[in-house]
Formats: sequence, C-alpha cells, structure tokens
Amino acid sequence: MIMVIPVKVNTLCTMAHLKKVKNNHEIKKITIDSRECIENSIFIAIHGNSKNGEQFIEEAIQKGAKTIVTSSADKKYDSINYIIVEDERKTLAILAKYYYKDVSKKLHLVGVIGTNGKTTVSTIAYHFFNYLHLDAMLIGSNGIFYKNHEFSIYNTTPDILTIYHYLTIAKKEKIRYVFMEVSSISVDQMRVYGMNFECLIFTNFSEDHLDYHQTMAKYLYCKIIPFIKLKPSSYAIINQDDEESSKIIKHTDAKVITYGMNQACDYLGTMNYIKETGISFYAKNLLFKSNLIGEFNIYNALSILPLCEIYHIPYVHYVGFLSNFQPVSGRMNRICFDHRCIIIDYAHTYEATKRVILEGLRLCKGKLTILLGCGGNREKEKRGLIGNFLNEVDAEIYLTTDNPRFEEPMDIINDITINIKKDVHVIVDRKEAIAEALKNLKKNDYLLVLGKGCEKYMDIKGIRYPYSDLEVIYDWIRGH
Repeated sequence: MIMVIPVKVNTLCTMAHLKKVKNNHEIKKITIDSRECIENSIFIAIHGNSKNGEQFIEEAIQKGAKTIVTSSADKKYDSINYIIVEDERKTLAILAKYYYKDVSKKLHLVGVIGTNGKTTVSTIAYHFFNYLHLDAMLIGSNGIFYKNHEFSIYNTTPDILTIYHYLTIAKKEKIRYVFMEVSSISVDQMRVYGMNFECLIFTNFSEDHLDYHQTMAKYLYCKIIPFIKLKPSSYAIINQDDEESSKIIKHTDAKVITYGMNQACDYLGTMNYIKETGISFYAKNLLFKSNLIGEFNIYNALSILPLCEIYHIPYVHYVGFLSNFQPVSGRMNRICFDHRCIIIDYAHTYEATKRVILEGLRLCKGKLTILLGCGGNREKEKRGLIGNFLNEVDAEIYLTTDNPRFEEPMDIINDITINIKKDVHVIVDRKEAIAEALKNLKKNDYLLVLGKGCEKYMDIKGIRYPYSDLEVIYDWIRGH
C-alpha cells in the first residue's frame, strides 16, 4: 500500500470544515470497508444501495477504528470520535481529497464521460500517450493499467479512496497523465467529487441506467455535473453531433473544443472508408487509418485529436500511432476463420446494440447472425426496444443469458421477445448458444456476439462464475 504522510484527525477536520473531535489521534487509514480497518482508522459508514454502513460500525471499532463518520446520532463509546454529517459520501470525498494531499491537482487528469465509447476513448488516449513516452495511467471498465501493472476493479469508476490511492501511486511513479472513465452513477455517488479534472471528453448520450436514475433528465444531469464543475482554465472536448452537446456547452465555464462529422466544429472528420478490416477518415488536412471497426469508432478516434492541441503534440504523431493501434479488448474484436467472421462487443445499451448491428449489416457479405441477452436487475425498458429492433433486422437471432444477476434468464428473454414476430433461437446456456451459432456459420457469414465483451465472469445470484465469450469461441474453433 502507498503510505500517506500522517495527519491528525483535527487537522483534517479543520481542512474539511468539520467540528474538532476529542481524541485527536493520528490517522493510519480512511476506509468505507469495516473489514479493512486497522488501529487509528477513520471509518465512514456509507448508506449503500444494498447495505447500510452503520451495520458495520461495531466491527470497525473492534478492528481499531477511532473515528466514525456517520449520519446516525447513535453514540455508544465515549472513547470513540463520532462525526455526524448529513451526506457521508460528500464528506468522504472531502476527507479523501485532503488526506491524499489533493493529489489530482498535481497530475494531468482527463475524464471520459458518455453513454457509449468511454472505454475505447480512454484506452486509445492511454496507449497514445505511452506511445509518445509520456507515462500514463488508465482507470476504467477493463481495469487499472500503468507501467506493465494491471489491476481488476468492480465498477467502471471505482470508489473515491481507490481512485486517490492510484493517483498517489501515479505521482510516486512520476506518471503525469491519468485517463479515467467517469460513469453517471459514480458522479451521483460522489466518487469523483472534488477531483481536479484538467480535461473532460464527452462522447455521446443515449438511454441507459434508468433502473438507477429513473429519468433521462436525471441521467443527463449526472453527465453534465462534472462539466459544470470544470475550472475556466480546463478543457471540455464535446461531440458536437450529439443532440445534448449544446446543454453541456451552455453549462460549462471551461474552454470548449468540439469534434464531429456532421456539424460545424473545431475537429471535423470526413469519412474516407469503412471496411471490415478498419476505418479511414480525414481531419485537420491529414488522412487517418485505423484497425478499429465501425463508423462510431471514427468519433472515438476523433475525440483524441483535441488532446494533441491541449498538450502540444503534433497531429502527425497520432496518424502514426492510430495506424498500428489494435482494437480495445471486448470492443469490436474481430475473429476470422475459414472465411467466416465473429465480432465480439460489449454493446449492452439499446443505442450501442443498434450501432453494432448496423455495422454488422454493412460489413457482412453473407448471412448475419446476432447472439445476445440482456443483463438482469438493470433497466427493463431496453429489452423490448432491443426486441423491436431485432424484429426489423435481416439476421438470424440467438437469445441467451447475459449476467442475469437475481433474475431468471428466461424472464429476461421473454421481455426481449414480447414484440418479436419472427422465429428466433432461444438457448439459455450461453456457451451452448455460441456453439450452435458457430456451427451454422457458412462462408462470408458474420456472427455478432454482444453484451459481455471481454468480461471473464457470469454474474448469477450474487456470484461471479468464471466465463469468457472469447475463450468459448477460441475453444470451439480449436475443436473444429
């Protein structure tokens, strides 16, 4: 673990504008997990979606916590500091900011925000800067990466203590640039509150996470908040073609740089070609070629160009980098064998699923086969939308399981098929469904395997069982 210079509780309370406490102990750790408490810890009892941190205060104290931050006024021990607050998440963010010496101010922190494309954009940026020997770190859906290190994380944007921990590592390792995916849920839960973003990239906005946000307005607001908080000296890189771009531009004080393909903007891309082997486009009087697949990846690639302007990098360096950059793991990954092609993609929102299928139709010279499911305990509205779209697509359809969580897989499939009027294959076991779809592929056919990307698990009733679409496909190919 990275060691932070010791600080006493009252020093931190003063910086965070909290009342001073009686036991002014030295802080050895700040945590939201009672199991991780050690002697002289501060434990913040967060009200989570499924668990209430107040249930674990006793365990935290037993393990050595001397200060408890909570919204409850229930004080049991005179020797323990209780800091009563209205918003534990916001207080956590403020305490973490000062405990970790406001480390985000000492780095070039770039966030990527949007419904789709966050992983691809942040990953391209990370590899581009490392290509230029500008040491970088990546924090996102596929994990945390820096200097040949790789760590798994549970959420697209981890908890704020994890973020500060890795930002502190970045500073210690003399890593200057950090690229981070910023999810709407992380914004709502204050996981990036108080962080000093030097630049934010907006990719696009479409329906997702309505099980959490309830309305599109609330969902959009969580996308806009980080832009509202940007300083005038910071940068907002905005997809001008997205319908909601004007709202973001209106609400930010940062320097706005726009990109797109259809509207007048600072970085206008013009398509040269889209092939099954890659894409090509013009921008800033240069021709860019890439192994990335699909028109939406032109947008993803374009969004990086403004970083060249901001960080004084000649555009021609990006031309060279992009021509050799390989697709991001789990995003439009193409596997070909015996004149048959498979594309694996993480697409799980309605809009992303639609885009990938349209690209499949554009690229496929034979028959298109689509295999997908929908995640359990997530917005149910998209299931019918995806089903309606599949109903209109000239393709063979396989419906199967995709992280059912605490729902029954057949209930989810039934939600997808409710408006489908054509015959589809329903095979609940995803491995069996993939094998059956592969078996029926012929020359020039395409199979789209959607929803899980590079995930290495299947989430069933709270347990993540080992599972990988990639492994299933490669195993089948090797056996045939």
